[in-house]
Amino acid sequence: MKNNSQSQGIALLGMHRSGTSTLAGTLRACGVYFGEVLDQKLPRNAKGLNEAASILYMHEDLLVKSGGAWHSPPSDPEWGSLHKAVRNLFIESRQSEPAWAFKDPRTLLVFDGWREALPNIGKAGIFRHPAEVASSIHDRNKFDWEKCFGIWTTYNEKLLTMLKDEPFPVVEFVSDSEKMIKSFETLIRQLGFEMTPEAKAFFDTDLKHFEHPDISVPAEAAHLYSELKEYAV
Repeated sequence: MKNNSQSQGIALLGMHRSGTSTLAGTLRACGVYFGEVLDQKLPRNAKGLNEAASILYMHEDLLVKSGGAWHSPPSDPEWGSLHKAVRNLFIESRQSEPAWAFKDPRTLLVFDGWREALPNIGKAGIFRHPAEVASSIHDRNKFDWEKCFGIWTTYNEKLLTMLKDEPFPVVEFVSDSEKMIKSFETLIRQLGFEMTPEAKAFFDTDLKHFEHPDISVPAEAAHLYSELKEYAV
């Protein structure tokens, strides 16, 4: 596959229920191309998922074919020929864009396949307190607490490993609007873009619940969260 060196792709990396939709919406408001995305209002995503349906379904099919799912990540997900074909067509359809990005939390689990196609792919990340994510998943999917924290840990171990291998801009999703907007401004600047008024207005504390449920965070998750905070802009 021939890639246009003038076209820069960016993968947005983060766990489910961790603000990836808000990060994507903020970048879209800065003029980064996302193409057609799922942006209809949803009960838990008031401004939409901001992700391409083709990539969402391709990633989930990849995980299922590898013996898992988004909530039960396989240890070694394998890209099949059809998954690569969808990926390649997606990339090729964006080669006329100087800067484009995509978002799907499953990307953290299957990132090697994207790096295979785009060795110099850009990255931006986001993470959220493990208790908040576990609470959101527990409420939405009715998984037990151990499974909820286990999912958070699996995804964010991937994120931390990638940050240690090759640091890239990453923010923590928090309730403080002023802090959140400043973090997004720094991330966007480090990616080489400019913050717009529309982007500043995209973050809204109503987009998420910022409760810290009265539950104990497993030591492994707490330690991982502490390490991630050291990388946050």
